[in-house]
Amino acid sequence: MDRRTPITPGRRYTWLPALALAAVAVAGCSSSGGGSTAASAPPSTAGSATTPGTATAPGTGTAPGTPNSPAATTPAAPPSATATPAPTAATTPAGTGKRPADACTLLTSMQVVAAVGTSGPFNGTHPDKVDGKEVWGCTWGSRQSYAHIRETSPTVLAGLRTNPEYTLTPLPGVGEEAYLVQRKDGLRPEVYFVSSGHLYSVEVVKDRGPNDDANAPAEAAAASGLALALSKLV
Repeated sequence: MDRRTPITPGRRYTWLPALALAAVAVAGCSSSGGGSTAASAPPSTAGSATTPGTATAPGTGTAPGTPNSPAATTPAAPPSATATPAPTAATTPAGTGKRPADACTLLTSMQVVAAVGTSGPFNGTHPDKVDGKEVWGCTWGSRQSYAHIRETSPTVLAGLRTNPEYTLTPLPGVGEEAYLVQRKDGLRPEVYFVSSGHLYSVEVVKDRGPNDDANAPAEAAAASGLALALSKLV
């Protein structure tokens, strides 16, 4: 930086010869408390301001936290939003918890046709009352070929667990808890699953006729597939 006193445009400099004579007189007349002359260079501004983003040497500049420091004069950034924890399987029911009042609205005729394996159309009918009470559920099909879902008592699954005539195979990912239940001979498969605190049974019968024993493996697979879909709706 050029620290010489700036020369103002337009000034005249006829005083230069006289200045040499005046310097001799001034040299002996300085007082003990005299200040700087008008020809003194202006004070340097270096260090009076710190460029944002540049480091300040230790011991210089403004200490953090003082009234003039950026930390004290710059408003604090707003706190970041706290992320909401993702729901876990332990806290979120598998179903929606808002099952339809009419269970027969859960499946279409085409879905039942795909599960049963025979042509439709398949219309839904509600199960008969039990002890004079309506049972939440629906059966799509005929006496020979049908798909079925109904709500049942939790004690039914508890009884099946201790019945030596049945085998229970867990079905991971279906509701909160699910089992494929079959007789020891592998016939009459049925799926029981828990969703939103309710126990449901799902059954698929492809052909309830003289040779229906051969359909058991396909019926077990179809009932398991329907239970997976239905557990997300109830």
